[in-house]
Amino acid sequence: MSFAFLHDMMGGLLVKESLVYTAFTVDALNTFVTFPMFVTKGPKWGISVLLSTKEKEEDPRILEDVNRKSFEKIWDLFMVAYEGYFGFTVSTLVCIYKVPETIPIFSYSLFALYLYKLKYLWSKYSSVKHGKGNDYHKMETKMKLDSVLYFFLPCYGGYCGMHLLELFRRE
Repeated sequence: MSFAFLHDMMGGLLVKESLVYTAFTVDALNTFVTFPMFVTKGPKWGISVLLSTKEKEEDPRILEDVNRKSFEKIWDLFMVAYEGYFGFTVSTLVCIYKVPETIPIFSYSLFALYLYKLKYLWSKYSSVKHGKGNDYHKMETKMKLDSVLYFFLPCYGGYCGMHLLELFRRE
């Protein structure tokens, strides 16, 4: 059974672009759900979601920090960055579906982004894995690390590898 036969049988679903479509659609859905929640529920909700239960128990006044002027400035900066990421996500989603020629550009940049996320999550997990603390926080960090390691990197990296292989074969 050849790849061409499988490709025809599956209606073209077994193409390298499906790796990018799958990974980025998951990314986009996550952003389309979380960004409006941060906007509508505000900073107190945002910080309570980001803090562990243990951190909130150790310092019950920690949520009062959202009323500080310095926190408001940081929150505003965070929301500007998140709004930019939301816009990037929408425009990328439109581009990859409407103009498939843009897939390589986005794939290489997203692969680089996820390599950085891997580095960040790896070091974060290494520090929380052996430290004292909340098991939920360890499990959450491990789940994020696993999603990058076993889903996003193989999708974007797989596409980039196959794209490079095609480019080298043409020359």
